[in-house]
Amino acid sequence: MPQRKRNPNGSGTVTKRSDGRYQAAVYVPQPDGTVKRKYAYGKTYDECDAKRREMIERAQGGIPTPTRDMTLGQWFDYWLEVVVKPNLKPLSYRTYEQGVRYYLRPRLGSKVMAKLGVKELRGVIQRLAEEKGAKTARQALRVLSAALTAAMVEDIGLTRNVAKLVHVRATTDSGKSWDAVTVLRFLAAARRLTVYYPAFLLLCLLGLRRAEVCGLRWENIDLDNRVIWVEQQRQRSSAGTIDLELKTDTSKAPLPLPAQCIAPLRWTRMRTAMLRERALSMGRPWFEDPDGHVFISRTGHPLLASNLYLTMQRVIKDEGLGKMNPKGLRKSCGTLLVHLKVHPRIVKAILRHSRIATTMDIYAEALDPDVIAAVGQLDHLLRQPARIRELGADRSDFDTR
Repeated sequence: MPQRKRNPNGSGTVTKRSDGRYQAAVYVPQPDGTVKRKYAYGKTYDECDAKRREMIERAQGGIPTPTRDMTLGQWFDYWLEVVVKPNLKPLSYRTYEQGVRYYLRPRLGSKVMAKLGVKELRGVIQRLAEEKGAKTARQALRVLSAALTAAMVEDIGLTRNVAKLVHVRATTDSGKSWDAVTVLRFLAAARRLTVYYPAFLLLCLLGLRRAEVCGLRWENIDLDNRVIWVEQQRQRSSAGTIDLELKTDTSKAPLPLPAQCIAPLRWTRMRTAMLRERALSMGRPWFEDPDGHVFISRTGHPLLASNLYLTMQRVIKDEGLGKMNPKGLRKSCGTLLVHLKVHPRIVKAILRHSRIATTMDIYAEALDPDVIAAVGQLDHLLRQPARIRELGADRSDFDTR
């Protein structure tokens, strides 16, 4: 009788279960450096064997494969390095990593991921809210939800995202905004005090984000046809300060360039040429920007978002306007559009929100003059006791008839 051929080591096995399904078993590396046996299932032999070969390829490539008994701490390591870091922007990765390091790993790192229950998680999140605040707890819950959603894609037996079944109530603070008079005061002061006045014009008139202003290039601006394209944002990363693509396609929509921005932008281009010529003629250091950023420093480097923020605070302090940040200028743009009775979808297009709900949050907070007048009329009515008694008497006569 010929001897049964034995599978080579590391190739795994495929067997048929008593319920009719097929089961593949392969020893795979784990994020912590250990090796565990992982199972995959299929309705047919070929389907199960394809999963076996996929696990072997990952193991041979040194890619960790999660298993059902993996703890949340082990999954966080795998998720951040294999899922988040290669696919998301550096700022998003840093946000997730900090949420895991500060709030999730100390409280949930030793828990087996597949055994985490709603009641247990709710207790952890409630204690976190008591210690660090409701907003921090809600942000940590969002990070956990993203991690568990990614885990459900992997074939490890996770069937539900318990983070979506736990809720934290926290007030939404989208920041304050300025009225038209205050915005004009700020722009007048910026025109006197800083060469970056055109950048603040774009913040106030188009609601651009601070990183988008710093990442703006001359190739994105058509001064003759008065059109501007916002296609990248300048952010800090592990590789330094670089230009990154915008998160959504809606953010890349072209915008009309306001007329009062044309002359300041032309002056900015002349300033850049003058600084370059002066630096080269006097032998001073000068950075030849290959991307042609609109707003630069005295040495030719692209303007940093942090420097734009500090410049804004200096202008605000000099004018005595109180606290405000570039995000507040963006919101002020939306609020002023609301007061001009612009339709929400037009406001959404100008501010390039990805969701109409974000635009409606601004509408909900901006007090419409008609609403103010209506509430004032009601207040005036309720301040007249004689008129209320008259209305009550009319009501009594109607009921008698």
